[in-house]
Amino acid sequence: MGRLLSWPNGLRWTRWKPLNGPQSIGAGANTSIGDVSQTVASPFGARYLQFSFPPIRGQLARRARGMITGLHMGANAVRVSVCDFDGLSLSQGGVNASQEQRQAGMRWSNGMPWSNGRNWKLQKPNVALAAAAHADATVVRLPDVFWGHSLGMGDWIGFFPFHFGMYEITEVFEPGHYRIWPPLRKALTTDDFATLYPVMAMRVLSTNLPDADRGPVFLEGLTISLFEVFDYDVRDYFAG
Repeated sequence: MGRLLSWPNGLRWTRWKPLNGPQSIGAGANTSIGDVSQTVASPFGARYLQFSFPPIRGQLARRARGMITGLHMGANAVRVSVCDFDGLSLSQGGVNASQEQRQAGMRWSNGMPWSNGRNWKLQKPNVALAAAAHADATVVRLPDVFWGHSLGMGDWIGFFPFHFGMYEITEVFEPGHYRIWPPLRKALTTDDFATLYPVMAMRVLSTNLPDADRGPVFLEGLTISLFEVFDYDVRDYFAG
């Protein structure tokens, strides 16, 4: 059975690009009497993303190469928490905090930081589901809490607990009532939560290995192409 690895702390990409996206069935193949191409939306199509990293060295370089080795040319998968560079700001996400608190974080109620001297990092709050949804559904409902009615086309969301998948809003029927792509990888209940920090399980293609050069100072040009492992496959094959 494959293993599900954790992403190394502090290893952050600076560029990403999609290598795949929504698919259709019969594009250019089925033609009507009026010579109009007919297509049907496909529920399939996994996300395939390429991540590029700045020059790194030392501990981060060791963690990066350890993760790459641990992925074993696609035999194992890794948790990928997606950062949306264009996502909602903290204030748009319902966080009421000063500029200093946004930059430096928050302390405990007794005014003390963590034992390592660091503060809590502010994050956008989670939103409970307003209605259940079955696996493969393409519509979700969120309540008017925090950012639940503030999403629009192009926003990314995920769900938890125990849910791997990143979903994009493609249509707003009304505030809080959204169409998403891809279809839900797993059913949702009203005990689940929506988050602006989606997590996917991903693995490398055995024919598309990470690329990097180790110069005299830095590990440079590190690029990793990963594709999504569906939630149900994670539980069947990557639970070790």
